[in-house]
Amino acid sequence: MTPGSSLPPLQKNDGKYGLIALLLLLAAGGLWLFFRTDDPPRQAEAPEPVPEAPAREQFVAEIEIPDEDAGAEDVDHEPPASKPGRSSQTPPEDWVCRGSLEAAQLRAVIKGQPSKQVQTCYERALKDDNLLQGSMTVLLTIGASGAVRAVSVDGTLRDRQVYACVKRVARTWKFPKPSGGCVRTSVPFQMLPKL
Repeated sequence: MTPGSSLPPLQKNDGKYGLIALLLLLAAGGLWLFFRTDDPPRQAEAPEPVPEAPAREQFVAEIEIPDEDAGAEDVDHEPPASKPGRSSQTPPEDWVCRGSLEAAQLRAVIKGQPSKQVQTCYERALKDDNLLQGSMTVLLTIGASGAVRAVSVDGTLRDRQVYACVKRVARTWKFPKPSGGCVRTSVPFQMLPKL
């Protein structure tokens, strides 16, 4: 022991423990630098909004909407009206249709599944635009077998998504066989959100 020192004398292993402590500090600092990124600190992510439960049941259970080419295999082969100078590939919209189908028969079919399918097409679009409303007229060309051969849609609704969906489902509708060949008819729909 040296005179004038208030510290206890050094032992043989005292330097070893100090060196170990220093190495542990350096290792902890190295790990901190290694895992630290230079990116600015992330802000807390906003939680994803929970969809609100509807106050009332507005939508009925979804009706299956067929794919684009549904009903294509059940196409009857109508002979188009022959016109001089025109090819035999006249589209159904240009056919001269002189057949007939009773209005009561048309209404009976439309009030069933077709009406529900049109409503489903509309309600799908309502999910994106809850103020969507208007009228829609569906022009149908019904072939001699009762299958829908051509469809066009127009009206004040002016929503391509709804029009495309209605055209797709209308091609699958089945009507009684008209007398006298194909029939053209228009079916009006008033599309208003349920309150």
